[in-house]
This record gives sequence, C-alpha cells and structure tokens, in this order.
Amino acid sequence: MMFKRVFIKILLVISILGFSNNVLANEQDNLKAHFLEELSDIIKIIDNKQFTKDERNTKIVNELTPMFDFKLMAKLSLGKKKWMSLSKEAQVEFVTLYVERMKNSYSSKIDSYEDEEVKITDIKRKKNRISLETEIATAEKNLKVVYKFYKPKKRKNNKDIWLIYDVEIIGISILKADKAQFKEFLRTNTIEALMEALAKQKTT
Repeated sequence: MMFKRVFIKILLVISILGFSNNVLANEQDNLKAHFLEELSDIIKIIDNKQFTKDERNTKIVNELTPMFDFKLMAKLSLGKKKWMSLSKEAQVEFVTLYVERMKNSYSSKIDSYEDEEVKITDIKRKKNRISLETEIATAEKNLKVVYKFYKPKKRKNNKDIWLIYDVEIIGISILKADKAQFKEFLRTNTIEALMEALAKQKTT
C-alpha cells in the first residue's frame, strides 16, 4: 500500500514537471514568434520611403513601446538613488527624454539598413529572464544582438507579457553604457543639467 502511494506521488511529480517544461517551451516559442512578427512590421516601416525620418522613427518607437520597458531602462540607467530623488513629474519627463535619446541613437543605424537578414540563433531562459540571441547578416560581417527580456509579476497596462529591459550589441550592453555615461556626467553636474543636456539632444 505504501509503495503504491509513493509510486502515485512520483507519477504526479513527473506529470507536473512535464507540464511545466511544456509551458516554458510554449512561452519561449510564443515569444520568438511575437518578436519575429514585430520585427517584420518594423522592417515594413523602414522600407516605406514615403515616411520622413522623424515619422519613421516615431512609428518604430510606437511599434516597440509595448515590448520595451522604457521606464525600467531609464530608472536602471540613472541609478535607484538618483531616480528616487526625482519628483513623479520629473521621472515621467526623464523617461520621455530617454526614449527620445534611444530614437535618435537608432536613427543613424536605421539609415544604413539595406535589407540585412535578421535571424534568431538561440534563446536561453533563467527563471523570469529570457535572452533572445539574434544575428544580423550584413555584406561585411554578421552582428550579434541579444535582447534581454523579463516577465513582470503583474502584467503592465498596454504592455506585452515579456518586456525588454536591455539590448546587447556585439557584447556591449546599452543599459550599462548609458549607466556609465550618466554616472560620469553626474560626477560634476546635477541631474537637472543632465536632463537639459538630453533635451538639447532631442532638438538636434
């Protein structure tokens, strides 16, 4: 009788583990499919020559917004202490400036886009984190770009289930690069001066 109970418990554990693995695999497959769908839509925007550069970049940011956690990226790049020193209104303004900065940063990269092929080469998961590794095939060489996703405990309004919080391009983290640049600036300047500098970049 005891053996039968133990055997049933073992079967239940195996069934639960099998179900969990299937759920994890399905989530990864769904994320890959969604990412490729978004990428296809962005390429269509880039290929539409009727848009001005600003219209194109705005449409791309709008397309990416549900997938990116820009607020978290802005917060992490600034640092918790500096972020908490800002008022709620200033936090909203900083996120807006941060998004605009990213838009300007990618503008030059988009300008050089010439039908490069993008493919997913690997996907890795660790608890509520997923790294989606992609490769961009150019005429000269292949570029490795890794998109880092996390899954919030509670889904955010107008956001995807999995959100990008960092991107690595050829091993260089955008988040870490921004954090280092902001930290260096704030050694000798105020956070207000940083926001003014970001605002000036927006208008140039």
